[in-house]
Amino acid sequence: MLEADLVRLSLGLLFLIGLWVLVRLRTRTAGHLLMLIGFLHILGGAWVGRGPLGRIIREGFFGEADSALGHVASQMDKELVFWFMLWGIVTFIFGQLVVWMERQGKRPPALIGWELTIMSFVTIALYPKGGFWFVLIPAFLMIKAAGKREGDISV
Repeated sequence: MLEADLVRLSLGLLFLIGLWVLVRLRTRTAGHLLMLIGFLHILGGAWVGRGPLGRIIREGFFGEADSALGHVASQMDKELVFWFMLWGIVTFIFGQLVVWMERQGKRPPALIGWELTIMSFVTIALYPKGGFWFVLIPAFLMIKAAGKREGDISV
């Protein structure tokens, strides 16, 4: 548990450095922050989950993340790492989509920002030392940006 907490702390510091860089470059968009969060999630998962990831590769890769939905105790860590890493990939892809929209002069609807906010508060309540605190920043940026240009996108 100590290793995971140290990794969380390190990734939190990397996020703050990345946020500072994005602010200095004046590209503090929600999309870039989501991409940063996704990248750091993958990085942290690869470090903390290196044991199960190594077993996935050594044991043949295909079908190795299936623990029959958590019922095969010896396989659950591989399934957990799979979903953890997948969350990072999806967050990164979602960030790319938001960046692409912003380059087109569009913004995601405020509803998406509110949904991210609600999801973050629920996950923070369940897991306060997790990284969902950082997701609140791009969520609020989306809400703020949608308020400025409310007519651009409808749900």
